[in-house]
Amino acid sequence: MMMVTELVNHSISDAEGLQAERLRELHRVLVAPHPNVEAAYADVIATGRHILDMKIGMISRIVDDRYDVLAVGSDGEIDIRAGDSFPLANTYCAEVIARLRSVSIDCAGDNTFLCVHPVYLRYGFESYAAAPVWVNGRIYGTLAFVDPRKRLPGFGEGEVEFLEMMATALGRILERNIADRDRRLAEKRLGEAARLFGTAFDQAPIGMALVSTDGRFLKVNRALCRICGYEEHELLAIDFQNITDPEHLQTDLSLLEAVLRGEREDYRIEKRYIRKDGSLVWAELSVSLVRDEDGGPLYFVSQIQNIDDQKALLAELEAQKAQVEDVNRRLERLASTDSLTGLANRRAFMARFEEELARHEALGKSLCLVLIDIDHFKRFNDHFGHPAGDEALRRVAEEMANHLPTDCLLARHGGEEFAALLTATEIHDALARAEEVRDAVAGITDLPSPVTISIGLASCAPGSGHDDLSRAELIAAADEALYCAKEAGRNRVEVARRPKA
Repeated sequence: MMMVTELVNHSISDAEGLQAERLRELHRVLVAPHPNVEAAYADVIATGRHILDMKIGMISRIVDDRYDVLAVGSDGEIDIRAGDSFPLANTYCAEVIARLRSVSIDCAGDNTFLCVHPVYLRYGFESYAAAPVWVNGRIYGTLAFVDPRKRLPGFGEGEVEFLEMMATALGRILERNIADRDRRLAEKRLGEAARLFGTAFDQAPIGMALVSTDGRFLKVNRALCRICGYEEHELLAIDFQNITDPEHLQTDLSLLEAVLRGEREDYRIEKRYIRKDGSLVWAELSVSLVRDEDGGPLYFVSQIQNIDDQKALLAELEAQKAQVEDVNRRLERLASTDSLTGLANRRAFMARFEEELARHEALGKSLCLVLIDIDHFKRFNDHFGHPAGDEALRRVAEEMANHLPTDCLLARHGGEEFAALLTATEIHDALARAEEVRDAVAGITDLPSPVTISIGLASCAPGSGHDDLSRAELIAAADEALYCAKEAGRNRVEVARRPKA
């Protein structure tokens, strides 16, 4: 009885020792500072072969339907090398991938299905144990051990558990390796990007600056130094507020605050910078904000392009445009103004006449036409000469302008004849105005001889039944009244008789 107990205790002690050894080896593999992934593969395979007492170990990468050999370890020659690739269906590991768990085979030759398997037929592997290798939540490949020897009495539960833990440890090693590789690649790309950015930043043809959130210059390029007239170290000692024209500073700061608050991504403005010598330079400023991973503001990237020449050219073009518009206005005035008297000419008068006839009914008041002719002007002109005649025309025009409403259209109708169009004016008001004009002209004393005028007045009253009078008919009516004034002795006002309805 004592001997049985000793044997049992000895068996338990051996099992515990074996389990402890497995855990030690597993821990060692997991934390070992392997110089590269190939060394880690070799360590995992060697450790597994030793613990499981298998002649061959393999690590594979499963991609779609291919089984790619990453590493092989054996105690003799074997016709499988790292880099070999096989159809997944032709491997024992196909079952591991299909089941998503470990698989073990004790005697392939005794199995009706496995005895004709391509692996058995080619390599004669009798025993096999493999587990899936998971990397970042997905099956990466398999960790497998094979042997041409049969496994009797088979793989124990502790051995399969050790294999699965080794596969898990290999997955962690691969995850670290992939993470390190990605990190190195990211660092390389970041370094390259930083180098390219630095080169592009320094050699950019436009001004570039990195600006802190409080406005200090962190980095500036040569182009910005040229624009502002400062040396690099001088700009780095100040902030952008110091070199911004006060007229534009508040706009710039307001937009900057809006970006910091997240109300906008970036902004672009035209502003003036104060150069070191005190002169001003126009620039187009584009600003965007760089944030950290948590969304916190890091610094601003500013692009500053000198647009002084464009501004000067634009100002010149605007000045030229204003000059052209002024010339056009003057030409328009010349085209519609009598050069001697400064009144509207016949062309402008007729154009306005048509407009007023078209709308006088809507005003609800009469439209009055006044025709004025200087009496015996030819005799005055012949006797005193053309300069005196021109002065007489100017003086008569002046008196008419002084005594007629400012909103009426007064024009030199031709020669010594004038016309006035009084809108929204009743006939009695027009008659009173006409008499004032006649008296004013008769009272001119600074001419070689007194002059008088005769006036014909015609009216078109809304609702009177004569609203469809044409311009020609109204002029004819006023002209007839003017003729009557001349026939009646001149220096008088006559009102046209109303046409028969």
